[in-house]
Amino acid sequence: MLVGVVLLVAGGLWAWRLSGLVDKEVSGRYHGLREVESDRLLVRRPIAQDAVALAATIDAEMLAGNGWTEREARTMVKAVRSGYPVPGLLVFEARSDGALVGGATVHPGATDPSSRTLGWWIGPQHRRAGYASEAVAALVEAIHDAGFATVEIGTSESNLAVRRICDKIGATEKDRRAQRLPNGSLIPSIWYEHRKVATDEPSVSPAG
Repeated sequence: MLVGVVLLVAGGLWAWRLSGLVDKEVSGRYHGLREVESDRLLVRRPIAQDAVALAATIDAEMLAGNGWTEREARTMVKAVRSGYPVPGLLVFEARSDGALVGGATVHPGATDPSSRTLGWWIGPQHRRAGYASEAVAALVEAIHDAGFATVEIGTSESNLAVRRICDKIGATEKDRRAQRLPNGSLIPSIWYEHRKVATDEPSVSPAG
């Protein structure tokens, strides 16, 4: 039963594909985000030295909650260790001590080029400390700043923690449908979307 698990991580509702890890054209679609800083975190692309710490953020609960297989997780960590670019992968680094507390993926939307799909997780030693809310809020803002109008977040219907985060950042429910996760499981799920707030053009005072 995954009630405890789904409170920890967002996701598994995006399909992570490993075949294009070193394809420059594919990788270029994911690397439009700058490093993101929040009060406690630096969100950045991983480097080879992150591999061991990244592996430590992936436990059985994270795999089950995201619908990953152990093989997928090992392949991702191996790619990071080897210095290969993993499209869309970001890590959360604590600014206080440099500890790696979790990670995220930012993928192109399936049908909308102006959309990005966001998933994330927090490692077992850093859960229930508010890191997910902080990282997601900063990432959503950065994705919009990079020029993408919509951020989509998918989660299981029972994932109350992710649903609270979506409410907190102002994301709205888009639809509900069953999703096939990478490990083959089929779960009832909710898709949220966060739209960039349009800013009004500054008014110009008439010449006196």
